[in-house]
Amino acid sequence: MVGFGRVIEAPYYQSIIEVSSASVPRATPSDPEAPRPRRSRRPSEHVAEQLLEAAAAEFAAHGFAGASTRRIAERAGAHQPQINYHFRSKDHLWQATVDHLFAQLPITPPTAGAPPAAGSPPATRTEPGPVMLAPNEPDPDPLVPFGIDELAERFAGTVRDFIRFSAEHPELNRIINLEATAPSDRLDWLITTHLQPLFTLVETIWTALRAAGRGADLTTGAVWELVTSYGALHFANEPMLDQLGIHDGDPATEADAHAARLVALLLPDA
Repeated sequence: MVGFGRVIEAPYYQSIIEVSSASVPRATPSDPEAPRPRRSRRPSEHVAEQLLEAAAAEFAAHGFAGASTRRIAERAGAHQPQINYHFRSKDHLWQATVDHLFAQLPITPPTAGAPPAAGSPPATRTEPGPVMLAPNEPDPDPLVPFGIDELAERFAGTVRDFIRFSAEHPELNRIINLEATAPSDRLDWLITTHLQPLFTLVETIWTALRAAGRGADLTTGAVWELVTSYGALHFANEPMLDQLGIHDGDPATEADAHAARLVALLLPDA
């Protein structure tokens, strides 16, 4: 297995001279060898972005082993060698795809392996929005900047944002669900890099809420499973749920309704 590393952004391609279709003879039945107009090349970063979007759909549908780099390139309107140019290998493409999806999450957990420097204040926000906390390790109560009512509301807001994200990007939870079924280097990387920091954030917040007598009588593990399974898989499993008549229709409307149900389970006193 190729070791995972940070993907270095590739430089732009050399600029090319665009040839208009008017200046090139068109191929006709009587002139089958006439040159065809050349398509101008897309900027390099656009190709990489489209490859990531295509890879998300492919890995979510077929898993890592079943995913085809040929299909990914075709879906992105690119050439297969461009995958190696931008991402070096299928392994690194998978990692970059997961990073790309997690980067769109409306949550900022503590950075894995890099706790804030001692004495640095926890991050705070004054405007409504998702919970964005980076608690200090030495601080026995890192959530002091928030009153318990505000913390409960921010937690509820983050759950709502996560459910909306899951409705818009079901690929991430499909990829996670596929990888979660068996041990692998990819699962180890996924947990260490993304899932463990998020779980730690949930644990910190939920412990503070429960200590204040807020929230349902649930462990952090039960909260995690409710949010990621009952919450996120509701959209990852949409094709099945549609056929069973469980989905209510429009994804945006369904996301808000499902988030409201989940928040009511977690914070019945909210």
